[in-house]
Amino acid sequence: MRVLGKVRGGSMIEYEEGVKACCIAAKLWMTPVTTRCNIVIEIDKALEAKLKPLSELVAHEVGKPLTKAIAEVKEVIDACNSAVQYSKQSQLVVSHRMETLWSDCCNYSFLSLVCRSWTKCLVSTRHRKLCHLEWSCRKSFGDHCNKKLIAGVLEKNNLTGSIFTSFAGGSELNKAIVKDTRIPLVSFKGNSQVGKVVKHIVVERFGKCLLESDRKNAIIVLSDADIQLAVEAIGRDTVGTADQGLSTCHRLFLHESIYGDVLDRLSQRYGSITIGNPLETGTELGLLFSHATKKHFLQLIDAIKSQGGKILTCGSDTKYARNIVQPMIVEISTSAKIVKGGWVFPVILVFKYQSWEEVIETNNNVCKGSSNFIYTGQAKVISTWGIFT
Repeated sequence: MRVLGKVRGGSMIEYEEGVKACCIAAKLWMTPVTTRCNIVIEIDKALEAKLKPLSELVAHEVGKPLTKAIAEVKEVIDACNSAVQYSKQSQLVVSHRMETLWSDCCNYSFLSLVCRSWTKCLVSTRHRKLCHLEWSCRKSFGDHCNKKLIAGVLEKNNLTGSIFTSFAGGSELNKAIVKDTRIPLVSFKGNSQVGKVVKHIVVERFGKCLLESDRKNAIIVLSDADIQLAVEAIGRDTVGTADQGLSTCHRLFLHESIYGDVLDRLSQRYGSITIGNPLETGTELGLLFSHATKKHFLQLIDAIKSQGGKILTCGSDTKYARNIVQPMIVEISTSAKIVKGGWVFPVILVFKYQSWEEVIETNNNVCKGSSNFIYTGQAKVISTWGIFT
């Protein structure tokens, strides 16, 4: 095994230095919007020039298949373009009371390249006095490389790289950021239980907090849906992300008339999934991020079994080398406590329903769901979705 590099967590002394530098950088960033847009365009070009190595790094570090890693780095590039266009079209008047720091916390390493990109680009182009301070519980080499690329572009334009400041560290550093009154706006992505604690602390000091927590996405398949199309989509959505996807689906609602047919086809699809090295062509499911994540996966299986869940396919054999796991299809009651939980493992819970009203009520019984997908041939069903939700 070849070591690509090593990343250590930041100390409290380095944290103080970083925050002070970011506060100073906020004043230097007070340039015309056209200047900021041009800099973001240069960041776009710098990322595009390193598309392949960045994608391979994401795949290697977090276990995503290479094709999906490439798509995510491209999403950052698209975010730069969209932010520039959006800023040029917008007539937003920036207040002089705009916060100087935006702090963005993420529990998932690949988000340093993807989900944060929208925040960075919009902040850069639209707000003259707003700088971006991000931190992660996980020490990500990809995050470090991303920061170096952006800092290089800023320094080439006679600006400091502190405009985008990045930290990685343990609980002490995380608590310091959440409690720091110099950071009026905190954005947190991760577990809802941790999110509640973060929001409570930030609001207590009269700060603002944005939360993106608990991926409880659902797919609803109606009786008239194209079953093969639905099965392929379900396979991509539930298996394509291993420990790294905010849009991962974990609830599947099937009409009773097609329940057996869909499960049979889905079981066959799961059985043909290629698991292994994410850098190899054809790999559909890579590795989990860490040994700790593998442990959480095994704990999830135990919880499912203890609450009456029936594993239909692939879940009994979990003794794989390193951080490899097999995807699971689980039958379980809608009243089980685990149904209201959130995870990003390749595990999907399957439910049978009889009527449209029933599935809407059951789906809405779980709060904080990010999004839902409906497979049907009836356009009128889509139009009634907003009425029930």
